Amino acid sequence: MPTRTEGNVPPDGRVLWADVAKGACIVLVVLWHVVVKDYLRVDWRVGLPVPGAWGLLGEQLLPLRMPLFFALSGIFAANAVARPWRVAGRPRIARNLYLYAIWLLIHTALLASAPDFPTDRATDGGELLAQLTVTPSNLWYLYALALYFAIAKALRRVHPAMLLTAAGALSAVAATGLLDSPGNRGQVYQNLVFFLAGVHLRPYLTGWADGANTRRLAGTGTAYAIGLAAMAPAGAQRWPGVYLLVSVIAVAFGLTAAARLARHRLAGPALARLGRRTLGVYVIHMPVLALLDRLLAAPVAGLPGPARALLVTVYPVLLTALVLALSLAAHRCLTALGAHWLFDLPRRRAHSNPEGETMPRIDAPVLPDRTHVEEAARVLSGRVVRTPVLHSPAIDRLAGARILLKAENLQDGGSYKMRGAMLAVGRLAAAGHTGVVAQSTGNHAVAVALAARRHGLAATVVLPEDAAPVKVDRARAAGARVVRAGTTVEERLAVARRIAEVEGHPLVDAYDHPDVVAGQGSASLELIEEAARRGTPLDALVVPVGGGGGIAGACLAAAGTPIEVYGVEPVGCDSLARSLAAGRPTPVAPAPSLADGLRPGCVGDLPFAVARNRVRGVVRVDDDAIAEAFRLLLLDLKVLVEPSGAAALAGALRLGGMASRPTDGGRQMTVGVVLTGGNVEADLVARLAGDRMTVGVAA
Repeated sequence: MPTRTEGNVPPDGRVLWADVAKGACIVLVVLWHVVVKDYLRVDWRVGLPVPGAWGLLGEQLLPLRMPLFFALSGIFAANAVARPWRVAGRPRIARNLYLYAIWLLIHTALLASAPDFPTDRATDGGELLAQLTVTPSNLWYLYALALYFAIAKALRRVHPAMLLTAAGALSAVAATGLLDSPGNRGQVYQNLVFFLAGVHLRPYLTGWADGANTRRLAGTGTAYAIGLAAMAPAGAQRWPGVYLLVSVIAVAFGLTAAARLARHRLAGPALARLGRRTLGVYVIHMPVLALLDRLLAAPVAGLPGPARALLVTVYPVLLTALVLALSLAAHRCLTALGAHWLFDLPRRRAHSNPEGETMPRIDAPVLPDRTHVEEAARVLSGRVVRTPVLHSPAIDRLAGARILLKAENLQDGGSYKMRGAMLAVGRLAAAGHTGVVAQSTGNHAVAVALAARRHGLAATVVLPEDAAPVKVDRARAAGARVVRAGTTVEERLAVARRIAEVEGHPLVDAYDHPDVVAGQGSASLELIEEAARRGTPLDALVVPVGGGGGIAGACLAAAGTPIEVYGVEPVGCDSLARSLAAGRPTPVAPAPSLADGLRPGCVGDLPFAVARNRVRGVVRVDDDAIAEAFRLLLLDLKVLVEPSGAAALAGALRLGGMASRPTDGGRQMTVGVVLTGGNVEADLVARLAGDRMTVGVAA
């Protein structure tokens, strides 16, 4: 399903110019290695200065390649730096050190068969140990990424000006050659400042790229060329601070060029695709180049003069393209063969579930209980609206039972989703996170956006292409970045996960999150408490079901009481009903429904685990029943509820025999109904309210 995005975000939620910049960086790195490790070693014998020109070009790009790479890496790591060590350490430090060690061993073994190929390699155990610890090899960028992140994380409380000044001084001194820097240690010294700049100056760098135009491209390109021209003849590269200044100008040029290329119809998408797959190229291309050098160098040098004269100009481009293609192909083959451990940390120990499938232990849902709902209610007291409980004798007569309606349509954000969002986002903010990502059909996204704004966090929300405009507008008004993607929860979730990975922000799931379930349950708990205070304790609780967070919370709130919990689903969107029958979460292809908030393709794993033994039954309602309940609420109680919220009343009215039977004490049954939200389009209100009322309301 094609997607449409808002802001500088491509269909999969990534920042396009950043991917283009990453793609350009890997092309320049491979091109440089092709030139210095293969091309310049070929005896071209053409009497033309072309080889020297290629070598000079490669040298002029030195201030750009790795400084830009590490500035981008810092931008992508900026949010993760604020996360706890236990959260950020594994993907940002342990993973890079693991990859460095694994591929260092692979390179050492493979390159031993090409002793004439000019690259760093260990020839004994001592050299290998040194490369693993203090003298990084040609894979030094992985080593540096782990080291840089650890430094940025450990010193994140230090004022950025002080930190960047110290790192800049280190870079300037290292560029002079005054520091002992065997192997690639000098590169490690010089590029720390660019990573830290990406971390601490991210808003400025991204703003610079977002504002790129032709004039800025020409200006930064000219400044870069002047810097290079002034540096070379005077030998100023070794002067303290000169190389650093030229590199800063080069990064400004690189960001501008990437942003401009991102708008190019052909180059932009091609570089962006490459930029999303750079790891495999970085770690694989050196052995591939060594193999090609061994196979091609002698035959190329032996070509007839005219052929060599023709090839000398384009050879670096052709060989770079070939190395890139072969590296990507090797990566695909290795992953297809299951060698994912070559490109990521091995998964943590897994255990089998009752269905025989495996899931990571760290991903196993933590089942909340009633105490979690009670704690959520205490935490949320004063932070969300304690919404009123409404009652209508006319509705009682229609239902044959006393109906108490929890008006969560009056909640902040227009729905009870605010409860789970406030609890989950608040705890993430307290843990040091600086942003969150969410996906939903609308109400959860709006709630997360509002909660993030209250806690001072950035928020990105993924909504479906056909989301109700009122929900899109509310999310945007709350300050969230809105991304539109597909029409199914699977499409939205895939995009949201990619954004969370890129930006280092946690994903606040709309259903499979203990805090979300507990927070939603606080609405049912308030309804239970209010009914008891009025002297009409609940006998049943009716909650609409989408992904299941609300009904799971209701089950927890009612735990330990005789209250029966019922779910309500639109006809054709009955995942919970089918899941209860099957004994496991069962997806459905959601049918069209007025209740757009109740159309996830499958009930969540965590809600199902909570609700499977606690739900008394599920009532299916069609659009006519939902419309009748909508009009009844609007005309009798003067309450505006969205169809997803009105579905709960439609279900309570359809329960019939359950609702009308007397209790053991002979009193009329009391049924609590959660009106989950009120975010509804004006044209839909006009259409539904304008239809002739089909539910008779007794005078």
